[in-house]
Amino acid sequence: MKLKQAREIADRLNFEKGRGLVTAIAQDSGSREVLMVAFMNRDAFLKTVTTGRMWYYGRSRKRLWMKGESSGNIQLVENFYTDCDGDSVLFGVKQKGNACHTGNRTCFFRTYGKRKYVSVDELFSIILDRKMRPKRGSYTNELLRNEEKLLGKIREESDELIEAAELKDKDEVVWEACDLLYHMLVLLARKDISLNDIYTELGKRHKS
Repeated sequence: MKLKQAREIADRLNFEKGRGLVTAIAQDSGSREVLMVAFMNRDAFLKTVTTGRMWYYGRSRKRLWMKGESSGNIQLVENFYTDCDGDSVLFGVKQKGNACHTGNRTCFFRTYGKRKYVSVDELFSIILDRKMRPKRGSYTNELLRNEEKLLGKIREESDELIEAAELKDKDEVVWEACDLLYHMLVLLARKDISLNDIYTELGKRHKS
């Protein structure tokens, strides 16, 4: 984005309400998962939207800092939205590596209350973790090492999903779809294909 346009948008933000700062939310542009929340002053906002990389203002360090400047886990800006009060900005980003300094994909990894689901991104993160840190006896690691077995399982699970669909058994379709999805994700990890690669391709198809 050109600096002139960035300044025009910055003029509409309410930095005064936050004593010179606005809340900056980084969200994965593909999965919509919230990765982290920090703050920006005007300079950090302008630097972010003109360079395409996420810059924040550290309240304790009292300086600008670029996400990933030491870890390499940078955030590339895809788009952004300003809220109705102009004191918060939601950035859609492409995250390189993990967002949290703890090594977790997102800073919001502590869960409270009942949870009924695991997202595709979370499952893929577990598979990637197995790839980087193999565990003895891990079925995932066995598949990652043996492509012939992995492809055979994908064929098998595809056939079982089709069979379940033909029987019109909803629960069985869900079960077999999960099996197929898991093995597909293992294949993506083996081929070094990220979910962002998939989301990008889906975005291209959606536009067409």
